[in-house]
Amino acid sequence: MASIEIRHLKLIDTVAEVGTLKNAAEKLFLTQSALSHQLKELESRLGTQIFYRVNNQLVFTTSGKELRDASKEILERLKQAESTIQEIDQDHMKDYIHGYSREETTRLNDQANSIAELLHWDSKWKEGSLILEAGCGVGAQTKIIAKNNIDSTFVSVDLSTASLEKAEASIKEHDIKNVEFKVADLLNLPFKDNHFDHIFVCFVLEHISQPKEAIQELKRVLKPGGTLMIIEGDHGSAYFYPDSLSAQKVVQAQVTLQEQKGGNANIGRSLYPLLFDSGFKNITISPRQVYVDDSKPELLDGFIKNTFTAMVRGIAEEALAKKIISKEEMNRGINDLSKTAEGGGTFCYTFFKGIAIKE
Repeated sequence: MASIEIRHLKLIDTVAEVGTLKNAAEKLFLTQSALSHQLKELESRLGTQIFYRVNNQLVFTTSGKELRDASKEILERLKQAESTIQEIDQDHMKDYIHGYSREETTRLNDQANSIAELLHWDSKWKEGSLILEAGCGVGAQTKIIAKNNIDSTFVSVDLSTASLEKAEASIKEHDIKNVEFKVADLLNLPFKDNHFDHIFVCFVLEHISQPKEAIQELKRVLKPGGTLMIIEGDHGSAYFYPDSLSAQKVVQAQVTLQEQKGGNANIGRSLYPLLFDSGFKNITISPRQVYVDDSKPELLDGFIKNTFTAMVRGIAEEALAKKIISKEEMNRGINDLSKTAEGGGTFCYTFFKGIAIKE
């Protein structure tokens, strides 16, 4: 049987939208006879009737409804992929090491959920605060901090419109109503001076080449007396049992790749000097260590498998292409990392949470 083509999906989607052969033909810039021919061709390929014709209206059969729903979903995914690819092609999006795939969205949410209590037990602000979340991504952290501060208002910004769409969908799914999303560049925020009561940044500075400049821009839009809260990881803090030189090389491969793109996967250890050099006062840095062994089964999957190992696996192709690591070492390293989530294994990683006040 010949395969269905994109033009057939567009045809079905258009008919579903406008209802008649005439209107569909006009919208697709086809003659009615040409459109009718395509419909017959499609029904012939599928070996089933797709439409009933009732008083000039095209009514979907049961099979047609199935095709209608599939067409809509596929076309929406193609449109989203096209938008994301266009974004990635822009200079300011190329350096995000992990990409914007569905798998990465899942990983980010698994990470946020698995260590929410560790990172966010104190992510709380005074009621009525206006809070900027800079670099919200797909909303993995947004849904946690916004829900914990329902009497405050969040403005969550990101460069990626595709990520913001996912963030908005997540917030809607969780029935959270105190968040507004905007497209914005962290180095050139579209807000006036001294605008926000507090600012929150999580897993963002590691990806940019000018973290000090970003902090200065955040400071500009923060009110005097307001707080800047930053959470970052540090890959140099990762250690595990059984120990493995290959696993260590895999982790270092990500550090190297991120460095080549202008980022710093070990930025957590430098939060204090970054904040101090930016003129902040009353700086406190709190290490948040994730330790996993067999007594914590929820973290075996949520953090080791679905977060850290998935993160390393996600950069494998690019690391191999740039000859940062060999394929044999990469495969052995990922396999050894996976073993730390099996019986008798342990895993350690430290995040750093900094809170500072603008005088």
